[in-house]
Amino acid sequence: MKRLFGKERSVDPSPRLAGEMEKLRKVELSSVIDLAIEVWRLQDRVRRLQSATGREDPSIAFSIDKIQHVLREIGIEAREYTGQTYNEGMSLDVLTFDYPVGEKPLSRVVQETVSPAIFFDGKLYKMAQVIVGKAGETADGEKHD
Repeated sequence: MKRLFGKERSVDPSPRLAGEMEKLRKVELSSVIDLAIEVWRLQDRVRRLQSATGREDPSIAFSIDKIQHVLREIGIEAREYTGQTYNEGMSLDVLTFDYPVGEKPLSRVVQETVSPAIFFDGKLYKMAQVIVGKAGETADGEKHD
């Protein structure tokens, strides 16, 4: 039995076919990772739009939740880090540090997740892209309580 996207498959391929299947699986995984990122972005955009208009559409939220559930079923998980305390040991692609060059703030926080981290079967496949700033400030540089 072979596992393909979280599903058991009974496959006993020849070595040449196995190599071809592995290439195909990588292409499929790459496409599913792209899909997970776009679903995360869609959810973020819908959340912002609903916040700006003051209107919510439960059917849109349900559809996005359903897609995310299917992705989790096949082992794909998108994680964001907005609001989490930042430290140098985190596996994040920091796009920018939102404070003056040379300044070493005592406490830093992920101000914004630009693109989520993607995990497949618990293993990191794509690092999150983030903006890091001083704790207690937002991406606009203003302090907020």
